[in-house]
Amino acid sequence: MASPGRSARPPRPRWAVLARSANVKRLYRLWMAIGLLILVVAIIIILAPPFRAATHTAFFVLQTLDAPFKPQPWFTRTPLREEVKYSRPDGQGVADIYRIPDNQRRAAVLIFLGANAAGRGDPDVINLGDALARTGFVVMFHWSPTMGLQYNIDPEEIEGLVHAFQYLLAQDFVDRGRAGMGGFSVGGSFAMVAAADSRIRDDVVFVNSFGAYYDAQDLFLQVASRSRLNDPESGPWDVDRLTWLVFANELTETLDNPAERELLERHFLRNETAPGPALEALSVQAQSVRTLLEGTSVAEAKMLLESLPPDFHQKMVAISPSAHISDLHARLMIMHDDGDFLIPVGESRRLAKALEGRKDFRYTETRLFDHVRPGKGVGPWLLLTEGVKLFRHMYGIIRVAV
Repeated sequence: MASPGRSARPPRPRWAVLARSANVKRLYRLWMAIGLLILVVAIIIILAPPFRAATHTAFFVLQTLDAPFKPQPWFTRTPLREEVKYSRPDGQGVADIYRIPDNQRRAAVLIFLGANAAGRGDPDVINLGDALARTGFVVMFHWSPTMGLQYNIDPEEIEGLVHAFQYLLAQDFVDRGRAGMGGFSVGGSFAMVAAADSRIRDDVVFVNSFGAYYDAQDLFLQVASRSRLNDPESGPWDVDRLTWLVFANELTETLDNPAERELLERHFLRNETAPGPALEALSVQAQSVRTLLEGTSVAEAKMLLESLPPDFHQKMVAISPSAHISDLHARLMIMHDDGDFLIPVGESRRLAKALEGRKDFRYTETRLFDHVRPGKGVGPWLLLTEGVKLFRHMYGIIRVAV
């Protein structure tokens, strides 16, 4: 009997019940198929190299910049850092290697920090090595005592880089077909020159140069004239003390007379003011060096630099990417901060222009760094926009490791 106030529902026909049950099963199977398809697509995307490279690149960018959070250590293994020693023509080389300690052969990169560089124990250096190793690279930091500590440029370090790269390739945890080089400031220029060496150029897959110069002699002309000459914003240049010290060391080394060299080093490098008569009594060659160190016009600086001994000019050619760029077989990745106060951004712009005919290079300008160190206290919008630039640049490198 039906309840008061409610109308009785007639029983459903059996065929309707069976039809509804069949529809539910079909709907269930459809959703199961869709869910399985989504799962398969997600797995493919996650495991696909482009997606993994993008994820690792994003983690790397956040880890190396002054970002509010750094998730890379949450999802990656802790690298091993070890000091290694290897033979080189002038004795024994010393380097640090960062790598994930497993049985895999991984992509590798040899990095040179340049002149008066941060030491191997510098927090930014350790963070860089750790972050790159977490992306899948074996990272080797080449160290030069002569250049790292003495405000000096040593052409022998190009040979040292060649031997260091050969040592890195010989390690059983390195994939020889996925090895590159990188460098900061002078180190970036040296890396490009070394990568053009016939002994290794076919083994170097990529070179990443950050804040480097294109032509050493042209850079010295700009230092001597205190002016930027290869930039849309050409004009006066307040030369950084570090750049000037390297310049001063190179010029005083051109003097044949030890007493004159010592006098100018004391006067300019050690801030021990030399007596006026002693300075006026300098030879013509030493007077040229003195004028260049004090600063002069572009025209006079060019003339005085040309008057320096042939050995000086040979050295400038030997360490200049401009003289070796045609021998480079590797893919070139060039970065420079447009506010660089040590090496004008015009140097990398000239390098990029010289490479315009090549398809295997990328040029990126940023506004996030103090020369080559990550800037601190960067605003969120600048961090985002410039971080995207860095992501796009580094993605092409990190894909080699994934």
